[in-house]
Amino acid sequence: KQARPTRPAAGRKSFCARTCMRGKACLRPHRRVVWLAVRTRFTRHQLRPTRRSHLDLDEVDSGLYRASSKLLWVPPGGKSVFGGQVMGQALHAAQLTVHRDSWLPISLHSYFLKRGSPNSDIIYQCRETSNLRSFDSRSVDAIQNGQIIFKMQAQFARPEESQLRHVERADGVTGMPRGVVAPDECLGMDDLLGDLMARAPAALLPLIEELRASPIEVRYAVGAPHDPLDPDPPSMPSRQLLWVRIREPITKAPGLDAACAAYISDQPLLLTALRPHRISFPSPKLGALATLDHSMWFHGPFDADDWLLYDMHAPFAGSGRALCFGHLYRPDTGQLV
Repeated sequence: KQARPTRPAAGRKSFCARTCMRGKACLRPHRRVVWLAVRTRFTRHQLRPTRRSHLDLDEVDSGLYRASSKLLWVPPGGKSVFGGQVMGQALHAAQLTVHRDSWLPISLHSYFLKRGSPNSDIIYQCRETSNLRSFDSRSVDAIQNGQIIFKMQAQFARPEESQLRHVERADGVTGMPRGVVAPDECLGMDDLLGDLMARAPAALLPLIEELRASPIEVRYAVGAPHDPLDPDPPSMPSRQLLWVRIREPITKAPGLDAACAAYISDQPLLLTALRPHRISFPSPKLGALATLDHSMWFHGPFDADDWLLYDMHAPFAGSGRALCFGHLYRPDTGQLV
């Protein structure tokens, strides 16, 4: 069912992270973005009556952007806005304040301070903390109901070639992990959830439907996971390898792939720490599962709507917290991105 969208307030601009009415990729400001974006085709992952992307922002003023509550997403089993979405929107907002051609994010460091409500808009306030010859930096506060719920510091630079370059994992092996099955040959989360639909109790069916509507497509790179309906799952290593990508094609605009990678990176990383403890998510054994802080470094170009290998490891869990690391690799070159 298509909801009739409202027109944006006069004089305000919006930034569309998908496609314009002519079918061309765009990220330029235009005044009737809601009416343009509503003409795009329906996407499975939208859980609300909208045709806009989870990363779309409306410009309120210079350096000030708004994420409509209609676009905020709560993960299945969760109570607050998905942390990966807040982080992705914040990085997207910061990128919109970088006015140098082809400059892209090289790092971000963020803190989640309060729970985000899906019932209120989020305002992203960006400050230009530095504009240097080689680097730009931006500070971003996510504000909801007058309170800061999230903080980010991001840095940007122009991509350039360097003679000093290497990629090495902790085990001394160069490049992407070996022996990983190609994504087309791997079991997907959609396959697993489809099987669960036929076996799960009726009370779990709405949760499974929400999982199937996730904007992130996932395939298991090394073997199948344990049965989510198993009340006593086996203990598993604190490492997992997944193939991940955004389900729908995205606009090739500066920094948008990095914002999507931030979106993707959050939830699977947390779940890695639960594997040795025989806990699935969601689970009655868990009171809450939330990110406290999250940092990322970007090393090379990639497409977030194409497959990336996500290699995750959780070397420590204790005192109600866990430490998790993740690496994203391009399958075509094996490059760490």
